[in-house]
Amino acid sequence: MKKPLSHTINQQGFILPYVLFFIAFSLIIISSSVNLYQNETHITHNQTEQIKIESLFQMARIQAKETIRDRIEPYDAISYSFPQGEVVVEYGKLNEHEYRLIFTIETDSGAITVLNDYFHYEAE
Repeated sequence: MKKPLSHTINQQGFILPYVLFFIAFSLIIISSSVNLYQNETHITHNQTEQIKIESLFQMARIQAKETIRDRIEPYDAISYSFPQGEVVVEYGKLNEHEYRLIFTIETDSGAITVLNDYFHYEAE
């Protein structure tokens, strides 16, 4: 009859692989959680920048419409400064009632975006 191996009878030697597996599994979970957190903070930062850009665009567009109605020049640039950043609006007259607006938006954190828009103006 064969003798059973000593490490199968004495199970104290099996604890180390289980502990190592548990530690490795825990480290994988912790490192993936940290990576997910970093990605989420990066996404949140980008979304707040996008909201700032959209807000600046809307504020500058409204002010540009009012300013263009009062001006005579068919091509010009207007600069606006807001608490969240600065906007330069370049406009050009396409025809009697239509303008093309180019918005160069720079937020206070340094993000720069260029947007195109059209403005239809009916004289009163």
